[in-house]
Amino acid sequence: MARPPKPWLKGQVDDLVSLPQLDDSILLLELKERYKLKKIYTYVGDILVAVNPFENLPIYGREIQSKYHDSVKSSNTPHIYAIADQAYFTMVRNGRNQCAVISGESGAGKTESAKLLMRHIIHLCHSGSEGHDIEQRVIEVNPLLEAFGNAATRMNHNSSRFGKYTELDFNSSGSVVGALISQYLLEKSRVVKQNKGENNFHIFYYLFSSPKAQSFGLSRSSDFPYVSSTPGIPQAAQMYAGVVKALDTVGFSPSEQDNILSVLAAILHIGNITYSEARPDQAQVSSNPQLLGKVSSLLGLDSKEMQDALTATTTFTRGEAIRRTYTCELAVICRDAFAKALYGRLFEWIVSHVNTLLAPGITHSSKKNLLEIGILDIFGFEHFDRNGFEQLCINIANEQLQNFFNEHIFQQELEEYKKEGVDGSNISFTNNQALLDLVFGRPVGIMSILDEECRFPRATDITLIEKFKSSFSSHKDFTPARTSEPCFTISHYAGDVTYHSEGFLDRNKDELPPDVIGLCVNSNVPLVHQMFTKEAENDDSKSSSVGTINTARKRAPTVGYQFTNSLCDLVSKMQKCMAHFVRCIKPNFDQEPNNFVDEFVDRQLRYTGMLETTRIRREGFSFRPTFADFMERFGILAYGPSAQVTASAETCRNVLTKSNVAGWLVGKSKVFLKYWQVEQLDKSIKLFHDNAKTIQKLSRGFCVRKFVRGVREKRAQQIKQIRDFADAVSRQLAQISHRISCQHAEDGRRFAAGIKLQPAVPPKPRKSEQELKREATVSSVLPLWSETASLFIWEMLPWFHGIISRQEAERLLKPRFIGTFLVRVSENRFGYTLSYRVSDRCRHYIIEQDTRGRYALRGADKVCNSLNELVEWFTRHRINPEGDMLREPCGQEINVITGEMECNYGELVGGGYKPSVPPPRPTFSSSPAAPPSLPPKRGGAGGDAPPPVPRDRKPTNPSDGPPPIIRANKPRF
Repeated sequence: MARPPKPWLKGQVDDLVSLPQLDDSILLLELKERYKLKKIYTYVGDILVAVNPFENLPIYGREIQSKYHDSVKSSNTPHIYAIADQAYFTMVRNGRNQCAVISGESGAGKTESAKLLMRHIIHLCHSGSEGHDIEQRVIEVNPLLEAFGNAATRMNHNSSRFGKYTELDFNSSGSVVGALISQYLLEKSRVVKQNKGENNFHIFYYLFSSPKAQSFGLSRSSDFPYVSSTPGIPQAAQMYAGVVKALDTVGFSPSEQDNILSVLAAILHIGNITYSEARPDQAQVSSNPQLLGKVSSLLGLDSKEMQDALTATTTFTRGEAIRRTYTCELAVICRDAFAKALYGRLFEWIVSHVNTLLAPGITHSSKKNLLEIGILDIFGFEHFDRNGFEQLCINIANEQLQNFFNEHIFQQELEEYKKEGVDGSNISFTNNQALLDLVFGRPVGIMSILDEECRFPRATDITLIEKFKSSFSSHKDFTPARTSEPCFTISHYAGDVTYHSEGFLDRNKDELPPDVIGLCVNSNVPLVHQMFTKEAENDDSKSSSVGTINTARKRAPTVGYQFTNSLCDLVSKMQKCMAHFVRCIKPNFDQEPNNFVDEFVDRQLRYTGMLETTRIRREGFSFRPTFADFMERFGILAYGPSAQVTASAETCRNVLTKSNVAGWLVGKSKVFLKYWQVEQLDKSIKLFHDNAKTIQKLSRGFCVRKFVRGVREKRAQQIKQIRDFADAVSRQLAQISHRISCQHAEDGRRFAAGIKLQPAVPPKPRKSEQELKREATVSSVLPLWSETASLFIWEMLPWFHGIISRQEAERLLKPRFIGTFLVRVSENRFGYTLSYRVSDRCRHYIIEQDTRGRYALRGADKVCNSLNELVEWFTRHRINPEGDMLREPCGQEINVITGEMECNYGELVGGGYKPSVPPPRPTFSSSPAAPPSLPPKRGGAGGDAPPPVPRDRKPTNPSDGPPPIIRANKPRF
């Protein structure tokens, strides 16, 4: 059931689907009436038709943009901003990638539509100050790529000669975080040759207006064959300034900009290189040697090597190098291939560099979490008096886009009807899949046969046509020429086009000799080196994997092969997105405003299938959400915002019934709605959204007012506190002032009485950081010391040295024998440290203490109940795998003046204790006991010391006998 049509008011129908009658003449008449009223946009369901006005209209300002902000499509007049609004907010709400496919003839306004679409999407996203920089770069990229990728043709003064697919990346909140530009099918042949009445790429003409033109040797464009077909471009200086501004805004450095201009100037000079025959079948450069020097200087190459690379080629067959000189004809082909390769690689480098600047911080893994909106701007269908290889590629690309449109709009819709059990018998359309099979079929297809012929050295354009005739003469879309002229005709969706095969083979090869590639790899200009390095690395990797490479058989990928892969990649990207279509219409061939040529427009309407589109959009169901998606979006209309309802066919029917929508269908898993029914539901949903916004506005106002009231109360309290504080300070100041005055009076009285003032006590000197650290260590060790001091301080254990530093311990041990040891209190931590002498240095082990008061060396397994037990254990056992053992304790330091021991743990017991004979140790037995004697000195009666242990070796192995044990008269604890 279709929506009841409205009465037809000519020029006032925003949506052609709503026309009461439907045929080609009515569609044409309505578009014409709207064009006269400056209404260049018209809907066909959810497809936008845009007629190029060829003049500036006041319909693109900020005020107009504000109307198309999350609005229902039918609430405003048709506009390109509405497509941007729909794509952006569909992406935000549904979390699904979107794409906008803009199609039409050359000159129909596709590029301008793409720029307006992108500008409004960026306007909608509100990405803040950080995103604003990215937005500005994305906008500035358009004039930059237009300068390098657009040219004037007979059909369009600013025709895109490449395909551009721009992906805008958004985070989950809908803010733009980066962009990615993919370029397809650059028409490189235009660099060296243009058809009559057409120009080279814009940037070459801008270059003559550069302030550096004279330094590049560029005076007049007429002196350079590559651009001499036209005198120039109006306002070239202004356009050049715009390109420089775009390069600066996007982020190209001054040195990179200079390299770009040098390569462009070198391409123009390459076109002036001429050849003559040195002898039959051998070409030589006949140009002025200064010209070669200029080109080599601009590209950073050696002049002699460049001349050799442009007049001969070297191939390797079975490891043998063979050098062949070019004929004049082959030399010209090599020269032009060099120019095309420079420009093609320069364009690829610019796009790649732009992408690194437009997507800062975005990696392949992080991109998976981003949403995107893709915008396709590609050259339109072309039909000239004489069509060549480039026109074939361009028109086949448009055939592929038309097929994508058919599949998205028609084929997928029919398959969906069948799958869901919905009747779609009333929908039919024209399918161009057979023509795509004719072109891309394998092993028999136009592109595959063309690539095959390029591999035969004796193949010509005539043999190519003969193969086409023998292979496709029975195909309904292929018509061979009825004359001897090498040409054929293909029946495109836009009409029959005759192609002349002259130059097909040469333009498809796109080969660059390896000598030229190797020459450019060694360039001292960073840009030229970078452009050719990747290809050279690929060649090296292949040669290293197969040994000696056979360059006689190796061939570069053909243009047709690259074209096919690029087109498949483009279509696969768009198939993953929800598509929005913009059909651009060119009202007249001469690009004049206020001129609507009926026959010219009618032809475009017919081949774009607008009549079929209108009929299917009116009769079909363009919106087909699943039950879950439908309930998530519209369930609130019947069940309220907080209800938990299972998505099913019954609940979906309930929502549609309560919403007063008629003419819908429910399938097995999806709901089928017409485009205007979705608008009706969106209007109902918008009421809920508006009410929610009103509630949010009131609640936020209440919260803000409450917050402000609290802030004011707090401010009043703070003011009162400040005043009270000020009063208190004033009172204290008054008291202090009174005290000072009284003190002055007292001082005066004392002075009169002759009483002298007492001098102030000088402050104590500030303690050093080392003294403060020592005092802190003493205070921390005292609890440990108090437990053990009474057991051994009176016997002066020779191995205990109180609080001494690591340096002091090493100073004491350095002149002693191997195995001499001491135990000290650490300065910088809580606890004890064991230090002992080895052959070439001193070693230090931390003595740890557990919660039960037991001791152990860090890294050793033995645990002892006291320090003395720990020391005695390691006089009998190894400390580490190297065999270190404790042999002799290091006694206290001897004062060389008094000859007495200086106790260095006096700090722990009050300081200054230097006994000559220790007092008796208290006992706990009932009978008195004699005081313990001091440890006997080592040696015999004569007091001679035992022979020292050599310093250059470690103690003997314990298996040879234990060292002397120092346990005589030592208390255990």
